[in-house]
Amino acid sequence: MDMRTLSVLLCASLCALPAAAHDAVLAKAKGKVTVKAEGTEKFVKVQEGAVFLYGDTVRVGKNGIAQVTLGDGAAVLVREETEFLIGGSAGQTELSFSFGEFLVGLRRKLSLKQSFRVRTPSAVAAIRGTLFWGKSDKKDKSTTYAGFGGQVTVEAQGKMAEVNPGKTVTVPFGKPPSDPVPSTVTLDYAGKFMVEGTLQGLETLAQDQAPAAVKDPPAKAPAKKKRRVK
Repeated sequence: MDMRTLSVLLCASLCALPAAAHDAVLAKAKGKVTVKAEGTEKFVKVQEGAVFLYGDTVRVGKNGIAQVTLGDGAAVLVREETEFLIGGSAGQTELSFSFGEFLVGLRRKLSLKQSFRVRTPSAVAAIRGTLFWGKSDKKDKSTTYAGFGGQVTVEAQGKMAEVNPGKTVTVPFGKPPSDPVPSTVTLDYAGKFMVEGTLQGLETLAQDQAPAAVKDPPAKAPAKKKRRVK
């Protein structure tokens, strides 16, 4: 077999690899991003374009940002000092955050057979075609969620809470979620997850977080009296 034939066969073999070889991709990165493959103990530094598989754990170092796109149309943007596991399988994704801050969005609606969940030490969030922010505190293991688009169902200790656009829910470790309250996390905050001017298109998923405040109309100036012409 000559070298040209061998090259063609090798190319064909690579093209025939299952889609699982591209479960997720590090689309953009800033600072140090490392990954620990399933079944290993060591974190290895990776660059933009790196491919992740279900079962891999991603860690973002100090002053870093990672923008990871998944094959199901989702994207997860994480800030510095964040660690999460890409778990589940195609169509049944579950991101497990040990700690850190994240912005998650689904660019297309899930089918009835699909699911997308985000797990932290204190809660589980189920989402369907939406955009939301979250932060899992490393010290007290509490989690805070803020909604930007669609709806997120947060569950902890047998109680559920709905996070809608413009609302925030806090889940202390070992306790049920709080009732939703007006959020202080605005969409402008998403800019902190930006790398080279991109948020992977997630900003287009945002909805109006709250109706604009209705202001009293300005008082009309008194009409000027017309001067009579003598």
